[in-house]
Amino acid sequence: MKNHPKMKMNITNYNNKIYLNAAQCKQCGEVLKNLNIRDEFYRRPFLKNNNVTESKLSMLFNAVAVCHQTRALAHPGLNLYGWDYLEMGFLQLAKAASWLLQPERIVAASIHNIAEALSLTFSPDNEGTNSTLDRLDERAGLMKGLAHFVAAQYNGSYCSLVTSTGNKLGGDNGIYNLLMQLEAFADPRKKKTSFLVKLMYDADLFTMDDPENYVPVMDYHMQRVLLRMGCVEVSDPELHELLVRRQLQDSDEPIRTACIDALALIAGISGHPVWVMNDFLWPLGRSCCHLNPLCISGMCEKEPCTFNNMVGLPDEHKNCIFQKFCFGSRDEKYRNLYEPIIQTHYY
Repeated sequence: MKNHPKMKMNITNYNNKIYLNAAQCKQCGEVLKNLNIRDEFYRRPFLKNNNVTESKLSMLFNAVAVCHQTRALAHPGLNLYGWDYLEMGFLQLAKAASWLLQPERIVAASIHNIAEALSLTFSPDNEGTNSTLDRLDERAGLMKGLAHFVAAQYNGSYCSLVTSTGNKLGGDNGIYNLLMQLEAFADPRKKKTSFLVKLMYDADLFTMDDPENYVPVMDYHMQRVLLRMGCVEVSDPELHELLVRRQLQDSDEPIRTACIDALALIAGISGHPVWVMNDFLWPLGRSCCHLNPLCISGMCEKEPCTFNNMVGLPDEHKNCIFQKFCFGSRDEKYRNLYEPIIQTHYY
């Protein structure tokens, strides 16, 4: 791959294959300075509802525990896909006081029964025959492991678990170290734990007393956006080809580490807290910068556009607001990049 001229500026090298381009990160941060997340996004029912605190926490913990690789999850009749469908399903479980959110009941249940219940929850016909939630046994196992931990260590109480952290992220008793004991949250880059913390914070269930220890959420949509913008650059021709061809790889390192560092830099420039970066770049990758980018196709892949729903834009959403500086908008070598394809339950 031929290097873009701007790659010569402000570059951090990762493993001689990946580069963080600080100049591009600065451009992105400057755009975000003038944007804000719509208030109604933080008032959605998944975050603000009348369920008791214990039910709210169980809903959040379990939804995040099974939230990975949800590309196939869909309810076309309700226009719900991926995480949006997970939110609806787990909110319904909380409202119904479902046994799927009760640690003692999960501990006593078989993997098969948990998987079957999940299938029914995410089935448009309510019979499980057309559920698009895949890897059911894996997801059921992650829920069961979480339930065992909460039942054994905290008498089945998510409230007690959260209280035990002292609203700390780092340190021996902080939530990062605590949840690393669980398979569902064992990702060394802490994606699921950071996402859970953000949800609890947005739902007024966690105050985050040491925000300097927050590790930016990094999922596949956000990796794709940062690669195409040129905030994170790939100089190795073989790796570049793997990304363009969307071929399975053993690991997404060091791309993932570089993307996390890029988000921290972008957040600092933008003036927004680092946990808000997810709310800007995740919907962008999901709706505007996926298979047919807005800058080329002239339309978003989601209707309504997730980015437009979440972000208060200064004018009508016809062009990508990042288009002026984004390398991918004018160079197909960047535009054709895709996130690393790996098999994982980390994100």
